[in-house]
Amino acid sequence: MKKYLVLAVLLAAAPVWGLSLSKENKQEARLFNQFLKAVYAQREEDPRAFSYLEKALEMNPSSKYLKRLLVSEALAQGNAAKADAYASFIQEGENEAEDWMVYAAYQWKKGNLSEAETAYEKALKLEPDNTRILYQYVLLLTVTNVDKAVSKLLPLAEEYPALKSDVYTEIGTLYLRIKDLNQALVYYNKAVEADPSNPEARLGRGEVYEKASQYFLMLHEFEELEKMGYANADTLSRMASVFLMANDVPKAEAYFLKAKADDNGDVPSAYFLALIAEQKGDFSRAIGYLKDSADYDRSASKWLQVSFYQQRLNQPQESLNTLEQAYKKFDGNVEIAYFYALALNEVQEYKKAARVLKKLLDSNPAYEDARLQYAFTLESLKKYKEMDAQLERILEKNPNNAPALNLYAYSLANRNIRLEDAQEYIARALALAPEDNSFIDTQAWIYFKQGKLQAAADLLAAIAPETVASDVEISYHIGAVLCAQGKTKEARPYLERARGKIKEADKLYKKILSK
Repeated sequence: MKKYLVLAVLLAAAPVWGLSLSKENKQEARLFNQFLKAVYAQREEDPRAFSYLEKALEMNPSSKYLKRLLVSEALAQGNAAKADAYASFIQEGENEAEDWMVYAAYQWKKGNLSEAETAYEKALKLEPDNTRILYQYVLLLTVTNVDKAVSKLLPLAEEYPALKSDVYTEIGTLYLRIKDLNQALVYYNKAVEADPSNPEARLGRGEVYEKASQYFLMLHEFEELEKMGYANADTLSRMASVFLMANDVPKAEAYFLKAKADDNGDVPSAYFLALIAEQKGDFSRAIGYLKDSADYDRSASKWLQVSFYQQRLNQPQESLNTLEQAYKKFDGNVEIAYFYALALNEVQEYKKAARVLKKLLDSNPAYEDARLQYAFTLESLKKYKEMDAQLERILEKNPNNAPALNLYAYSLANRNIRLEDAQEYIARALALAPEDNSFIDTQAWIYFKQGKLQAAADLLAAIAPETVASDVEISYHIGAVLCAQGKTKEARPYLERARGKIKEADKLYKKILSK
């Protein structure tokens, strides 16, 4: 390098009318110009720097220095394979500290950690005060030998008192990385003692306490950071979580809001603030928190939660729209597909629901709840043969699936076929869940189809009035039984409740009005 600089000075000083360069000097000038091109390209982070250095090496094939530069440039470009052809420079002549440092970095990149460690040690032996080499060496030791890394760092704490707190913090972080919490705490304590205002040391100590489940000690450290003006969304949301564990919801909310103020998209804060808003019944605000979350566009669960809140706000169409968008956005997501199908069934879009569920079951054949929902959808489409096949498949694998037994029994009764099988299925369902009102209703409906009107009436009368008032199907069944018993006057309020929602209720209501 010195030779090139001397040459440059001489060239600059030469008068324009000087003698022409000799052949040897011309070659050296070309080499220098090629080298300068490479240097300028490196400064601009131009990938052509490597090819420029290769051309320079062609002009001077024996240059150990150029080979080292090629290895270094290949590593800088993240392509260790390009360095392979030139790594032999280390075997050519005497090596300087810089040679060993570049060779160590090359071996590290190739995954040869032991060889890299040896090379760094040779570099440090030549230049023990070279902090750049020491830094890289210690960085390697953090991967290969933490205790050895510590032994190299500790003398720095004594040699440079101003760096003592930073050195101890770094050592604490090394031990924290390998989950040696006791040693990590020892050095974080030393770091805080050396400089109580060192935020990194307090943050590290707080993380040790958190990993050791000593949350209130963690809280104390983070409170100190807040006083020092070093709080951020991460520390504030973790503080809020501690208050939440202590059931201090107002303080937890206040700190989650502080975290959100620092980072509007903070993910933990968005999640917990939405839950707190949900507890308050403020579903609009809960939706806002979730949509502000930095991961909202990547989180299928948050889209589901938003659709749930929209339902709670009595916004069924908005909820369905959210699920439809999520279904397209998160293609293949099982939960999204399932709840989208449920929502489609809710608005009686049975054909679309059936397509969604069929696709879901093609990729997840063991998803029993989805198969049951598919059977329900097929029943609504009056595709009974396929519905029966789905239910039998469920019951073959799980004979005690009470909802499947109930659906099969109810469908058979509705079709007025195989009533003995229907009775067997509902008996099994009731044995599993004797107080389920929908099962009791199915049993009453089977009795009705069998002509056992009083038995049906007695069962339906046992269902709580508030349940009847909220369930149009049970209301219709009570009305139908009362009509069959000739009690049309008593049947009217039940049929009125079911009108417009159940076609059979409309027909029966018109029939009793015409009499």
